[in-house]
Amino acid sequence: MMTQRQFLDILLPLQPTLRLVAERLLGDREDAKDAVQETYVRLWEQRRKLAQHANPEAYAMLTLKNHCISLLRQRRPFENMEQLPEVSDEDARHEAEVLEERAATFDRLLSRLPEVQQAAIRIKYLDCKSHDEMRQALGMSSANVYTTLSRAVANLKQMISHGR
Repeated sequence: MMTQRQFLDILLPLQPTLRLVAERLLGDREDAKDAVQETYVRLWEQRRKLAQHANPEAYAMLTLKNHCISLLRQRRPFENMEQLPEVSDEDARHEAEVLEERAATFDRLLSRLPEVQQAAIRIKYLDCKSHDEMRQALGMSSANVYTTLSRAVANLKQMISHGR
């Protein structure tokens, strides 16, 4: 079960991003604020299951999107269906190929980092762990975790900018 502290540490920082996504989907700032608030209520109610998800942030985003879609359907069911952009199978395949290529490039660059930096990146950004969880997993002081992660990100940025 996700504790209140974990909920606040993991999900509360997502609020600006969630609000922007909701505004984009709903087209109205007040409706977006309401949608985000409703999403947080739903997430809190599901906190027992939320701890089981590998990526609670992604689950929060999915919950918000589903809520926004429900709101849009309530507003205008079946209206403007012909105005929806069509996505062909070819477009979807191309997008999947691009994403796979980016993931492969990221994996290749990540493998070139020292092991401790690889672990720091994986724990923080792929496993979505908190700073304290990183500290425990890496067996380092808080300052060393921060330094290791900063260096890893800087090294990745440098590799990307130099096209390696």
